Amino acid sequence: MDLMETIAMYKVADEDVAVHVVTVEDEFNGEKQAENLQKIAEICQGFGLQFTWVLDTTGTKHDREIVTDHAWKIVLSRGLDVFQRFDLNDAFNFANRLQQHRQCKEYNVTFVKILESSL
Repeated sequence: MDLMETIAMYKVADEDVAVHVVTVEDEFNGEKQAENLQKIAEICQGFGLQFTWVLDTTGTKHDREIVTDHAWKIVLSRGLDVFQRFDLNDAFNFANRLQQHRQCKEYNVTFVKILESSL
């Protein structure tokens, strides 16, 4: 949801942005995961964001990456799970509202320019 909020904040107002997520089912909370992904899709509709998702059932999905239509692949070592836990119930904690105030886990990001023929 943080990613979708960031995209909504910085995209051109009359531009539609499509985000398609391929993920694996959470082995402990699969139903809750599907429910949350569906909620994100519904919320995004009114903001010019087309959020779709699918579960990869091949058992081979491992890499975490973002591929853009601007010929970039962003490889994320941890995926988007980069923040340390914080108290979500503290209404006076800036970490609940501003990412720059959240503590992060160590992670790597690699940017790869995709050749035109690979798109």
